[in-house]
Amino acid sequence: MPESFNEQFTAKLEAHYGPWEKMTSRFGNAPFGEIAKDLSISASQFTKLIYGSATEGMYIRSIRNIERLMELQQALDERDTALTKWTTAQAQAQQLQARQRSARNKIILFSLLALLTGALGAYTYTRNQDQLNTLSQHPLSLYFDQGFDADFDSPYLKESEVQDYCPCSAYEGSWSLSEEYKLPLPGNRKPGVYYLAKSADVRMKCSKSDTLNLGRGRVLIGFEYLINEVWVDTKQTPLSPTYFDKDNKTYTPEFMALTFADNPQFKRVATIHSFFIDKFEIHPDSIVRRGEPCGRFATDVDEQLVARYEIDLKHVLENVLGDLTQADCEAAPNPFCDPNDLTEKVSVINFDCLYTIKTENLGIGGGYPYRKGFRLEKQNYSDNLTCDCE
Repeated sequence: MPESFNEQFTAKLEAHYGPWEKMTSRFGNAPFGEIAKDLSISASQFTKLIYGSATEGMYIRSIRNIERLMELQQALDERDTALTKWTTAQAQAQQLQARQRSARNKIILFSLLALLTGALGAYTYTRNQDQLNTLSQHPLSLYFDQGFDADFDSPYLKESEVQDYCPCSAYEGSWSLSEEYKLPLPGNRKPGVYYLAKSADVRMKCSKSDTLNLGRGRVLIGFEYLINEVWVDTKQTPLSPTYFDKDNKTYTPEFMALTFADNPQFKRVATIHSFFIDKFEIHPDSIVRRGEPCGRFATDVDEQLVARYEIDLKHVLENVLGDLTQADCEAAPNPFCDPNDLTEKVSVINFDCLYTIKTENLGIGGGYPYRKGFRLEKQNYSDNLTCDCE
């Protein structure tokens, strides 16, 4: 990382907040945590930026955010100056009983306030939209999703290669989470914390190198971007027996019918963004998935709920959800032995899994069951493939 990015970042911080007080971890009177919130980044990201271990893109985005904050502060200062001048003018006008001039000044003030309000609203809207757009799209979208006539090198197979790498060439493209699923999150101080899988945006491509064991065309790589949520039961109801039958190791009908967003007893604590690299082994009768995490972070954190219900969100991210990646999943039946049977918006691959946790003895002699399914959204190549089903 060029030293100039780190220097530019700290210089911008000092220009906006004040001198860097290294002994107290402040810039001026602003602590690191407050600045991180201003920049809409996590404390760990801010630490990387300060000490020179962030990526170039992180520096560029954060420097731009500081500049926007400076522009906003300048606009507020100009507004305050205008308000002060107008107040003085109004007092003088009242003394001189110049009602007409006072009325004109009021019109000018209201116009100025309207312009400033509009400018601030537009700035806030643009900033929020930029952040939402950045967080909602697949991190590798630019590499996978450009038009066929764009100047880029697609990671998908070329048309001249698809027959050689059949059947996995038929799986290449965009996939999604087929349906939401929910899980209890053990390992917290108190009961009532839950995980809700909301969406998965997956790009799948054939592996050209991992072919020694299964042969060419049998290994598929998935780049999986997930958006999930953490919810808390405000009544902190024990999981068993209301929501889980320990004897049968199954969820109760009450849990299966539970929709967190429609039940005021449950509150959303945070949104979790995760990235995985998946490896799918395609056999004629089954598909095996193995996932490896590439990091996760939380946004929209409700700090009041975190404090009130003593939720260690960092522990949830690093350990509880970390153990979720080690879930024991069965091989999925392969209904697409003939890859030409794959159909956009219809074809689904389901994996039945059991979730356990290393740091907490669940005490049920097993794990919590769940099903994770992937739906084919957009197929890269859908013309006739000639590989034999067997």
